[in-house]
Amino acid sequence: MEGFVRAGIVGHAGLNVAPMPLAAGRERHSYGAGPFAKLLMPPLPGEPGLYLWEENGEVVYVGQTRTPLSVRLGSQGYSTISNYNTFAPQAGRRNGGQQTNCRVNALANRALNAGHTLVIWYRTTTAESARAEESLWMQRFGRPPWNLLDER
Repeated sequence: MEGFVRAGIVGHAGLNVAPMPLAAGRERHSYGAGPFAKLLMPPLPGEPGLYLWEENGEVVYVGQTRTPLSVRLGSQGYSTISNYNTFAPQAGRRNGGQQTNCRVNALANRALNAGHTLVIWYRTTTAESARAEESLWMQRFGRPPWNLLDER
């Protein structure tokens, strides 16, 4: 992983966690049903950057964040799925949850449940260059299997 730092192995404090019941009048988005994992992330820097998820030695996801890596991959990002994150937006509003967080967490849950090893790698960048660097990484190495064509 040229230019990346190995943060470490992703652990968990629980697998196959079902989301809480829906709030009255709410529906779940297409990735909101779970099951999810309560992920334990390795230490990450408080800077923006690029990050890779590796499953059993293969890069399965590449992402970028303009916020601190520790936040994006921590309890406000992938590691803990709140019930709100599973909600679909209501008609005429922009109040839905985080589909990407739910999807990637569910994939991590499946991998860990199968006994696979997940490792996080990262490279700090400026907030302004994070998205372009993610695009360059994919141009060079291809789109990993956990990345979708229409994530943005």
